[in-house]
Amino acid sequence: MHIVIDIETIPDQSEGALERMAADFTAKAPDLLKPQLIDALDLGDNGKFKTVPELKAMWIEKFGEEAKLEQAKEKWLKTSFDGAYGQICCICFDADNKNYSIVNEDEKQLLIDFWHSIERALNGRPPYFIAHNAKFDLPFLYHRSVINNVEPWGEFRPHGKHGYDYYCTMTAWAGFGGKIGLDRIAGILGLGGKTEGMSGAEVWPEYQKGNIAKIIDYCRDDVALTKKVYERLTFSGGV
Repeated sequence: MHIVIDIETIPDQSEGALERMAADFTAKAPDLLKPQLIDALDLGDNGKFKTVPELKAMWIEKFGEEAKLEQAKEKWLKTSFDGAYGQICCICFDADNKNYSIVNEDEKQLLIDFWHSIERALNGRPPYFIAHNAKFDLPFLYHRSVINNVEPWGEFRPHGKHGYDYYCTMTAWAGFGGKIGLDRIAGILGLGGKTEGMSGAEVWPEYQKGNIAKIIDYCRDDVALTKKVYERLTFSGGV
């Protein structure tokens, strides 16, 4: 049975995650020229007699902790791409032309609800997942299920082969190791585009604002667009 799926993810939500990352960073001064360092420190003529190492030491003393936190924040935000640390906040899928949206602040319950929904939708049939960039969605889903001790239902092969264990619209178009965004390939095929005003980078900011409905709509739209792309790539009248 074909299941077109998309997930939305957010950064590591474990307590103290950002602080732990900040502790791993060593503050470094930026690679700036001497006049730029003097301007950054607002030293004026008094800075002209300082050496570059002295100026960098002064920069670290003044901005070091702030720089460490900013570096750590950038790394923390990227955990939304890593199933070992990031968290799923929304799963949408299409099965037999029925749309499902699974959300829950408790990720474990979200995964339980998702796999129960998959079980009901499959009704004993083997699953064949379809996704854009399936090498991200399916392993991420697997990793979070294992971490939360939620057993996937049915024959789920997250590290399988495109075209056999699952279908990846990105791989089908760009080839193994190639990349192309869903919005771009949909545009090339004249199928419209992704939700205006939203992107994967906006999921976490919208989640913080409590705009869960907006995230669900974005995820569902991606599922619908992936389905259209799949149908064009396989010359099929429907999934």
